[in-house]
Amino acid sequence: MALSLVGGLPRNLIYQDDTEPGYLRVKRGRGHSYLDEGQKLSDKEVLEWISSLGIPPDWKDVWISKDRNGHLLATGYDAKGRKQYYYHPLWSKYRNEAKFRRMKLFGMTLPTIRKKTKEDLKRKGWPKEKVLALTIQILDQYGIRIGNERYKRENQTFGLTTLRRKHLDFQKGVGRLEYKAKSGKYRQISIKKGQLARLVKGCSELPGYEIFKYKGDDGKYHHVRSQDVNEYLQEVSQKEFTCKDFRTWHGTIMAVKKLEEAQKTVAENPRKKLDATVVKLVSEELGNTVSVCRDYYIHPKVMKAVLVEEKLAKIKKKKLKNLSSEAEEYLDECEQHVLRIIS
Repeated sequence: MALSLVGGLPRNLIYQDDTEPGYLRVKRGRGHSYLDEGQKLSDKEVLEWISSLGIPPDWKDVWISKDRNGHLLATGYDAKGRKQYYYHPLWSKYRNEAKFRRMKLFGMTLPTIRKKTKEDLKRKGWPKEKVLALTIQILDQYGIRIGNERYKRENQTFGLTTLRRKHLDFQKGVGRLEYKAKSGKYRQISIKKGQLARLVKGCSELPGYEIFKYKGDDGKYHHVRSQDVNEYLQEVSQKEFTCKDFRTWHGTIMAVKKLEEAQKTVAENPRKKLDATVVKLVSEELGNTVSVCRDYYIHPKVMKAVLVEEKLAKIKKKKLKNLSSEAEEYLDECEQHVLRIIS
């Protein structure tokens, strides 16, 4: 049964998934037809609505919501066998805006998160808290996706918690991760920091195929799941953050850090636009397309500010309120600057 969305979500939408009854698309000659409970769908108005969704013709096993106010409107599998999701525009808009609204609180809570993970990394052996702290620090430093079993199983793509030893190589003390990430993009991450690199190497050498494992109370080794990391993050932060927030923060920070490089590029190539150049540099860092990076990983206030140097200068003088005494130790100058922009 579909349930009304709560917690401040758009009240004109309902939550549902593709296990509920829906319209099915089937191949017919060079085109498609649609089934409703096994019978061919003939309602012209419904067919026009389905057509307006623009579901790619190469998707297979397509399920379409019967309710136009569903937060999820369609699912299917692309040509490479990867499951794809088509969400209601209002849901996508709400989710994106909520994510950016969280960034101020996330940035102000980072000192607490970093202090606690630093402490947990000092634990002896390989207890769960230590390995979870290690994964959090890698997410924090490199902004990579956390990964989950569904994407590994359905799409053969990987994230931090699903990476295996075959994805990791060490040379001269530097850990190099190479793997196929979401959307089939290949990523290469170099872990250069001494402590992190040593811990990743040690963790990878524990029994098991996955890189990140811990020794449980039962004396056995268990691999870390994305759910474990999210629960640990919420415990140490005492906030409802998720691992995805690190990636949004990372993209936003990189927009400021890449500004000088972008300015030099534009000075050498006057036809290029500064905003597009900044986004392109950040997208290369994250492994996303330019459009996805602009819309989902750079806070809009930061994007506006980096384009106006006079505004940046004024923001730097702005005092931050309610920032913990640990901020200067655990937040770098760029991060404090971003907090001023989004405050």
